[in-house]
Amino acid sequence: MTQQWMEPGREPGCQDDVVQAGFLRRWAALFLDQLILGVAYYALLIVLMMVFGIAGGLDFFSQVDAQDPPGWFVAAYLGVMLLYYAAAGLYFSLMESSRHQATLGKMALGIKVVNAHGGRLSFAHALGRWFAALLSYVTLYIGFLMAAFTGKKQALHDLVAGTFVVDRWAYTEFPERQQRTLGGCVIVFVIAMILMIGIAVLGVLAAIALPAYQEYTGRARFAQVLEPVNTLRSQVEDALQRDGSCPNNGSQGFLAAEAYAGTGINRIVVDEFDQGFCGISVWMPPLRGTVERQFMLELDVDSGRWYCSAPSGVENLPSWCH
Repeated sequence: MTQQWMEPGREPGCQDDVVQAGFLRRWAALFLDQLILGVAYYALLIVLMMVFGIAGGLDFFSQVDAQDPPGWFVAAYLGVMLLYYAAAGLYFSLMESSRHQATLGKMALGIKVVNAHGGRLSFAHALGRWFAALLSYVTLYIGFLMAAFTGKKQALHDLVAGTFVVDRWAYTEFPERQQRTLGGCVIVFVIAMILMIGIAVLGVLAAIALPAYQEYTGRARFAQVLEPVNTLRSQVEDALQRDGSCPNNGSQGFLAAEAYAGTGINRIVVDEFDQGFCGISVWMPPLRGTVERQFMLELDVDSGRWYCSAPSGVENLPSWCH
């Protein structure tokens, strides 16, 4: 069914029944349009990169130095960016000056763009409106937000271009079909955006909290390891002074290291590692998918100093470790 426009010269306010598109409908439409443009643009870009990569013997990226990119790469990058903006300008201008008076996003949300008389934009007018949208971007999107507060829900670029965004049935012979409340598409979009934002926030919180929790549990496990290690240290030092030799797990009167095995410890070995060094080696469970970790202590018999070798992820070694 064709739409019949009002006679030129009639202002939007002269028609008794015009539903201006609200901020949420416009925001949802812009989001869909940007999504459509982005998907189409990057799909084309991937195809071009594959073609040039194959044609160049798959050396397309290996020739690019991030510190000093060649001139052809800079020119190609600028050309790709220019291609996107040229495609975006043609998309918005051609669609909004077409018989639909709307982009795909606006059509999905049931809205359209009209001039000051409620009629269809010319291509030049639509193109000028798209250039005027730059003002809404450079104002950090405040120009778009103005659509929520201006009397006839005009964004900054609408005020500059003299355009309005209205329901698709406005200025037709069926004004009663205009949608006055938030439609199902808008509600679904808002819910989807809330869920996406919520998931993103949860992801950020998880990215912050998970490493902190893992670090905390790692410190707690290591603290459990240090309890039996401190006892064994004293036993090793006493045995060395008493017997003049480095004890081991089977030494008489020496508490078996296995007795200390438990939460946070897989096994402990006490023995002479190198000549002149008594050692305690503690094997801890894997951390974050790694292999079994080893915490090694060696006592220098001559100096009486303990030297520690801790696995990755273990920090805050005790003061007696050197």
